[in-house]
Amino acid sequence: MADRLAALERELGLAFRDRKLLQTALTHRSLFNEQPHLLRELTDNERLEFLGDSVLHFVTTTWLFTTFPDQDEATLTHWRAALVSTKGLAECAAQLNLGQYAYLSRGEDNPVGRRRPALLADLFEALIGAIYLDQGLETAIGFIVPFLRARIDTIRQTVTDPTTALQELVQARHKSLPAYRLIEARGPEHRREYVMAVMVEGQEYIGIGSSKKEAKKAAAQAALAALNL
Repeated sequence: MADRLAALERELGLAFRDRKLLQTALTHRSLFNEQPHLLRELTDNERLEFLGDSVLHFVTTTWLFTTFPDQDEATLTHWRAALVSTKGLAECAAQLNLGQYAYLSRGEDNPVGRRRPALLADLFEALIGAIYLDQGLETAIGFIVPFLRARIDTIRQTVTDPTTALQELVQARHKSLPAYRLIEARGPEHRREYVMAVMVEGQEYIGIGSSKKEAKKAAAQAALAALNL
């Protein structure tokens, strides 16, 4: 176990003051299903994941705000959603080979299980939480920002649709998808107006447009604005 932690520290270029934090960041809850006795000495990474998610959002938001002073709130929201999406975080974790360091159950401990995007994203967030607690905010920022810089140009070229941004945001937060419905189509045929609603976190957001597609985009934009203010 100590060898695994030391190898990851070399990969990260960090020396943890409290290696227990690093060990916890790598411990998946599935491990205790098969080996409940380990609960006496280990803790799963879910609390660190919770903390790391908040640190990641704060650092990402601040970096986008200061790096792109001419961009509006909607654009920054789209970019942030893509940067912190499950897919995006899994790619960051894969660069560090985090999957190979994780402590998993036998059912998860295989090449496919160790490469699952949701698992990798959770590991990455938990690692951020551990770095923040052990090394402080400045070190956490120094760890996160290079990943943001490496991905932002691609995201700027591809993320323009608010429906895509909302989907990535909801997936990142809740591992689910937003649900859209048509409320009504109103007005004469030559000037038809559509009203769409999207359900996110138990709340509906409304959008209006000259087509169903435009109304869907407007609803997604309304949700993004409300969720990220």
